[in-house]
Amino acid sequence: MKKGSFIIILLILLALPIITFSYNVRMGDILGIWVLGYPEYSITDAIVGPEGDVTVPPIGRIKAEGRTLEEIENEISTKMESYIKTNKVTVGITQYAPFSVTVLGNTNINGVINIKNEKIKLSDLIGLAGGIKDITNSSYALIKSPDGKEQKVNIEWIKSGEPGEDPYIYENYFILFPYDYTNKITVFSDFGTSSLDYYEGLTLKTVISSMNIPTNKMPAEIMIVREGKIQEVPFDEIVKKEDYSLQPGDTVIIPYNYTNNVLVFSDFGSASLDYFEGMGIKSVITLLNVSLSEVEDSVTVVREGETTTLSLQKTTNNEDFFLQPGDTVIINRFENYVYLSSQENSQRVDFEKQERMNIRTLLTKVGISEENVEEVRVNNQPVNSNTELKKGDFVQITLKRNYVYLSGAFNRTGKVEFLPNEKIRMDKIVGLAGGFSNNFSGNLVIVDNSGSTKSLTVDPNNLTMLKDVLVSSGSTIIADTELRMAYIFGEFSNVMAYNQGESLYELLLPLNLDESYQVRYQIGEKTGTSIANEFDSLKNILLEGKAFVEISKIAPDQIIVYKAGETQVIQQKNVRLIDVFSSVNGFSPVDTGTIAIYQNNEKIKTINSEELLNNLMMEVPKGSYVVVQPEVSGSYIAVLGNISPKSLRTDVPMSLVEILSNSAIDWKNQESIFIYTKNNEEIKVDIKDVESLRNVLVNPGSIVYVPPAEEQVVYVFGEVTKPGIIPYNAGMTVLDAILKAGNASQSAQLTTVYLFKDGPENPPVTLDLSGIINAAPVKTGMNPEVKPKDIIYIPKNTLTNIVEVMSTVQTFMSFINAGFDTYANVSGLF
Repeated sequence: MKKGSFIIILLILLALPIITFSYNVRMGDILGIWVLGYPEYSITDAIVGPEGDVTVPPIGRIKAEGRTLEEIENEISTKMESYIKTNKVTVGITQYAPFSVTVLGNTNINGVINIKNEKIKLSDLIGLAGGIKDITNSSYALIKSPDGKEQKVNIEWIKSGEPGEDPYIYENYFILFPYDYTNKITVFSDFGTSSLDYYEGLTLKTVISSMNIPTNKMPAEIMIVREGKIQEVPFDEIVKKEDYSLQPGDTVIIPYNYTNNVLVFSDFGSASLDYFEGMGIKSVITLLNVSLSEVEDSVTVVREGETTTLSLQKTTNNEDFFLQPGDTVIINRFENYVYLSSQENSQRVDFEKQERMNIRTLLTKVGISEENVEEVRVNNQPVNSNTELKKGDFVQITLKRNYVYLSGAFNRTGKVEFLPNEKIRMDKIVGLAGGFSNNFSGNLVIVDNSGSTKSLTVDPNNLTMLKDVLVSSGSTIIADTELRMAYIFGEFSNVMAYNQGESLYELLLPLNLDESYQVRYQIGEKTGTSIANEFDSLKNILLEGKAFVEISKIAPDQIIVYKAGETQVIQQKNVRLIDVFSSVNGFSPVDTGTIAIYQNNEKIKTINSEELLNNLMMEVPKGSYVVVQPEVSGSYIAVLGNISPKSLRTDVPMSLVEILSNSAIDWKNQESIFIYTKNNEEIKVDIKDVESLRNVLVNPGSIVYVPPAEEQVVYVFGEVTKPGIIPYNAGMTVLDAILKAGNASQSAQLTTVYLFKDGPENPPVTLDLSGIINAAPVKTGMNPEVKPKDIIYIPKNTLTNIVEVMSTVQTFMSFINAGFDTYANVSGLF
């Protein structure tokens, strides 16, 4: 609708309430239709066409104009049930069709304004009209709906900026902002706007004459606004009968006469064309400047309420259809399409006007060879290649497939399919399988349809060699598995899976070891020892099968310093005597004293205050105990060694049993301790007889040293949280030992737990702990007591072969026995 089409606005009588209403879809609205979980059926640009329909894949056209969104949702959901079992359909408006509102009067923009929404507030419309031109000369707005109802709205609130009456404006409303001129006549029209001085006897005919408006452009009705009310005056009565007398303050509205125009609505744009003698459909197409191949064959002409449908092809090739003033022409863009779904993609396929619309043409357009098609279905019905298609049909194409079967150490196994004529390359197979799992041995076995077998050795980190390996359809490809596990014990305890091609360096990298640690390993037939920071050497030791790694601390990395009542720990790369001396504030509160350094159960150095200055830069060995003894301080006893270090304040001798009473010493396994007196005398004390210790007195200034005990141990291997060596204690059962090793893992086979009582070379006892693993560890036939050096092995739920169990345990024990004093180097296992 063009600017100034007032007569059309006032003649379309639609019942639209002023405040609010439930929105009904209009022609030109763009809908979004979403089917939850089925993006191929969802669209965001469904246009409501001139006939009020929208096209929804795959169900076709449905009526939308004049219906609510909920009604449309329900119809789509019901019809979708023929294609999908369960569906949730949501319909929304992604873009409203513009509607027209006429604004005249005291605004900066006068004429027809298009609104791209379902409604608009009066205040927002004033903004679109450029605001009130002179707010001092308008106090109200006059709103007229298409059904003839009028509403007078006070707009004085605009002057103050305070909220006021602000009704909604709907399609085809007419809004006038009159000037408050008491002695003026205001004229609005497409032929000019003016303000005339009123004089006695001024008539409407005089005003029209002064405008020089051609008679054929005059409308049938002229509107007069007087005191907030609209009066309609027939133009013929003014000319042929009685003239209409005006009053001061009247507003005269003269709309443009569109009865001498042809209105065109099309997908290429809308226009109002001046009618001329001999104007026809061919003329309209030419004026729109569009190609006939772009236009739908069906053209609609609306004349005086009657609708005529024409064939564009017949009209252009034969006699033209001639138009009359006031005709409305509706022209649609040519669209012919179907929705295609196959294993490869889903898409809309458009056809040209001259193209034959059948299955064979469709296959050609999308590049699918007919010989590769297994089945075609249209709207869920099977068809052949000659079947004709209709606009909006839903076509499903099932293609013939190449395939292979995957088994073993692939991340995804089962049937893998390829395009019909696609070459099946091994590198693509591995890609579609998501690569290899961690237990891939590096060996592929290919079994073709004839039963022939071929093996390939593969580096999972370099698959370039596989791009030239072709596999026949129907083959089975097996990726061999290999148990790649590393058992780590000693200073660190863990069971770790590793990837093929990894070295001992990658395995140990997360532990962040330095030169203080020694690594002893047995990997297959390879055994050896290396310092943890010898990275180049570790990188050359490749992992395979079961790897056993023992980590030992060979160089203590800390020094403990004692001074009366005070303990300090120094842990740095190089520790000198000055670092030790400073850490405890020297000999304070005096200036003299002695410093004693102990290492490996022996005193290795004594330095007095006179010798101190010459020895400040002396390096103190890692793992040392250093006692700083001020000259006045003989009132402390230091307790060192395999015990929580402490200093005891005393001025009198203390019994040894009193000194050791609150310590965590292992009385069962500890055999002796050492006392170092102030005079550097070493006294060895047998502590098996606790009563005799009451008679052993330790003088102030002495050091009590508890050496490491000879532990009795039990070995727990396999599927436990912390496999390795645990300390034995009297009365320990199998379940006690498993719990001390961190309990069984989820993959453990608890129905077949193996207890080796006589070494790994002899068959074990088989125990079923599945029923008691979560119960209290009561001694039973299935939960017997263990003895020192017993071996407990818990297999995985897939490992039940007793020969494999004995082989694993023997390998583990031979590795442990090859080391020296293994338990002394193991910590943190429970």
